[in-house]
Amino acid sequence: MSLQLVCHEMWGGNLSIDSPVEMPGLRGHIYSQACGGGQGGDVHSLTTCGSGLLSRMMIADVVGHGESVSAVSSMVGRTMKRYMNWPDQRSVLRRLNRELSGVGFKALTTAVVMSYYPPRRWLSLSYAGHPPAWYFRKQENAWKKLNVIESQPEQPLEDLPLAAELETVYTRQSLRVNLGDRLLLVTDGLLEAPDPDYTLFGSAGVDIVLERMQQASTQDIAENLLSAVKIHCGDRELKHDDVTFALVEFVEGPKGSTLRNAIVNRIRRPRGNSEKLMAESAASA
Repeated sequence: MSLQLVCHEMWGGNLSIDSPVEMPGLRGHIYSQACGGGQGGDVHSLTTCGSGLLSRMMIADVVGHGESVSAVSSMVGRTMKRYMNWPDQRSVLRRLNRELSGVGFKALTTAVVMSYYPPRRWLSLSYAGHPPAWYFRKQENAWKKLNVIESQPEQPLEDLPLAAELETVYTRQSLRVNLGDRLLLVTDGLLEAPDPDYTLFGSAGVDIVLERMQQASTQDIAENLLSAVKIHCGDRELKHDDVTFALVEFVEGPKGSTLRNAIVNRIRRPRGNSEKLMAESAASA
């Protein structure tokens, strides 16, 4: 069953999930597995704005497990909800950094947040000490990394992990997408998956799967990526660390006038479904 978010809806937490996902202008798959079962150290959150025209996704990797991660997960959920109608995702990272800095290094967290506005096919990403995303441009039939912008000497405190430094400045990368382009977000648990000789799966392992599966569906790519990591580890339970990734394809967004869609979605907000998703998100946190 697919996880579908339409307008003013939210989903997230730090429990395991393995599900197709649909959001305005996006279709794909999200996977998150806690290494010890139950609540893990990886946090995911998905939101759509009140107009049903802005999709946002965040995945984060929190130091530790248990109650401290649950507290961070709750903060992520509250902040994503608070800023779900804001076009700039850097507001999410700035707010979280202020809140988590009060907790200190017990709350040290890496994160990547993406925002997508279908009417203009505009994608924007921001990192907080997190591994870079992969981007597939259909026209070129090739995947490449969307690397973090290197800090300039006069701006050394850019894009650091959350709670590392209160004065951190968060940047963003923006690009116009084409339908059929794809985006892959991962946490360190996937990249640092070790084989019996402690060789890590790494970016090279991801590249091999992506290059081999260029013409495949997002569902097939997600399944093959997960299978490749498990084979590499020789462990189908992935006990080395929490593993999370999200793979989405850019598809047709809401049809019709942008203004009309915004007005209709705000008037006809599906409160029952929205409240259910938010309740489940809070419970998982």
